[in-house]
Amino acid sequence: MRGCLFVLVLGVALLAGVAWYGSQPIATAAIGALLGSSGFHAASSTITATADPPPRLLLGHADRISVTGSDVDWRALHADHLVLTLDGVDLLSRTADSIQGSVQGASLDDSNGGTAAKASSIKFAGPADAATTTVVVTPDAVRDVIVATAAQQFGIQISDVRLIAPDRLQLVTSLATLEGRLTIDGNGALALDTRLGSIPILSIDPSLPLRLGSVAVIDGALHLTGTLDAEALLRG
Repeated sequence: MRGCLFVLVLGVALLAGVAWYGSQPIATAAIGALLGSSGFHAASSTITATADPPPRLLLGHADRISVTGSDVDWRALHADHLVLTLDGVDLLSRTADSIQGSVQGASLDDSNGGTAAKASSIKFAGPADAATTTVVVTPDAVRDVIVATAAQQFGIQISDVRLIAPDRLQLVTSLATLEGRLTIDGNGALALDTRLGSIPILSIDPSLPLRLGSVAVIDGALHLTGTLDAEALLRG
């Protein structure tokens, strides 16, 4: 009888130890699989998950999940380096209370098959389903996108592109200089409004749930502001 009781107590202790100390690596593996199913791929990545008490991770609940990755492809987003932190996470429903993070050396696919927009940085913070996001695009990257778009859609050769605060853009051709106001149109795409009409510049591929809301020229660079639905991104 004492032998059976000892075995039972030992078994309970082992299970408790696994639940307490083994929950973190088990949860990390599950999070990696979840990210992979959402389209996340990285040459190298690190995932950490914490909960108090740790066994909550086995039930799919994490107080915080942190992810870092290099050479990342995540649907329409491609990046040299990505860092993100999710708080109040339910792994089973793929929801979270909040998110914050940054992306360096990024490019965003155009939904119309145009030239991808290269961003020097992307920062986001706020509710996981509507995080305020700022995309910074350098003047050279703006020029590359506009020159390629103008040639592809209108057969126009652009010799120079000038960003002018707070929201103006000049397109220089061999015949004339066209100036207009940068806006976000009703479809959430970056466009140039001129006296001749609206010229579309960039429409982010919808596989990345980033909705642009405003645009401004700050310190010579283009700043695009919008909201990121990270929960939709995680659901795949």
